[in-house]
Amino acid sequence: MRLDAESTIQEVRIIEIADHNLQNEHRYVEIVCYGGLTGHAGPLDGQYQFLAVKNRLHVFNKFLAKRDIFDPEIEFASLWEAVYPEHPLSSYEHGKDPINGDNIWRSHRTSRHSATGEIITAFSAIDIAIWDLRGKASAKPVHQLLHGERTELEAYVSCMGSKTPQEAVEKATNWYDKGFKRHKCFLPHRPVEAAGVKNNLHIMEALHQTLPQDAQVMYDLSRLSDQLDDPSTRSQRLTWVNEMVKEMQNYRPVWIEEPVSPDDIEGYMTIKQANPSAVLAGGEHLYTRWSLKPYLDKGLLDYVQCDPEWCGGISEAIAICKMVEASYPNVRVVPHGHMILAASQIIAAQSEALSPFTEYLYQVIPDRNRYFTYAPEPVNGILTVPQDPGVGPALDDSKYQIIRIYKDEE
Repeated sequence: MRLDAESTIQEVRIIEIADHNLQNEHRYVEIVCYGGLTGHAGPLDGQYQFLAVKNRLHVFNKFLAKRDIFDPEIEFASLWEAVYPEHPLSSYEHGKDPINGDNIWRSHRTSRHSATGEIITAFSAIDIAIWDLRGKASAKPVHQLLHGERTELEAYVSCMGSKTPQEAVEKATNWYDKGFKRHKCFLPHRPVEAAGVKNNLHIMEALHQTLPQDAQVMYDLSRLSDQLDDPSTRSQRLTWVNEMVKEMQNYRPVWIEEPVSPDDIEGYMTIKQANPSAVLAGGEHLYTRWSLKPYLDKGLLDYVQCDPEWCGGISEAIAICKMVEASYPNVRVVPHGHMILAASQIIAAQSEALSPFTEYLYQVIPDRNRYFTYAPEPVNGILTVPQDPGVGPALDDSKYQIIRIYKDEE
């Protein structure tokens, strides 16, 4: 069989790069085709994702070498099934971890991602790099390969933690004046007692009273929800969270994000049953469509925030969008913007009704875009969707030097 060198995978590896002062190291998955075409995903999200990929380079090369990048079987779910045939991802739908079989709805995470979740982030990076290759080989941005036509996306600005009402108002006003009508505020006070609830409500009251009427605010409780994992105090703390969510309705938030820990489906049920009008967002720290489905079936999420870098890559994020659009007409999908390039391509391929806007993490994205030919950023609250072939702007080799290449024999 004759291979098309331009679209046939030769090698999967990791490149580690730094600036010319050997600082600001980033690592990327790099998939190389025989004709020299390369696809990238990254920068990898810290040591956990780097090791999750590095420790599986042999497996990825075994299953991908000499495969055509346009082979429909080369996508997240199919690759997982090939590597882990006895560990179906559908286990998530029943609250079971696909690798170890644990009951995830009653488990306690010791870090941001579960052990199996870290493995899924490795597969996610491979999937994104393959889509980058497909776009480059086709001379089209990924959203066009997905038949998307949107060229501009409204953006909301994120990462706006503030300790005082004054600080929150100052930050929000600054971004509103830059054209961002939506912003997300991370509430800083842990709802472990009445004082924490009260102090958070003071911040919301200040924003509600100060911002113009057309400003919209999301509230992220994810930094607080880990307190609920302590079984000895969970019941009381869930009561405080419930009280806070009830009071939050007075400020008409766009959504309330991750009011309890990601895997705490019972906690979500408690919040939603006590506050049926509360608009809840989540899914950033869940993996695959099967993990999300029970939350959607129970009506617990109004906004799905799947992250392509974590949930299963572009392929799985698209599968999630299709599932939501087909079966949950009142739910919206706003992917977590940890990787703005992949997220924007996914959103641009959806209707505005399904995916109305994108996230801009202003404290994170500039560094993650450091080594690309340019850094896509929203202007006046609008992100122009990159039209470069692939996932977005390519790596610019004039901005960095390769300090190490990790291959499957290492």
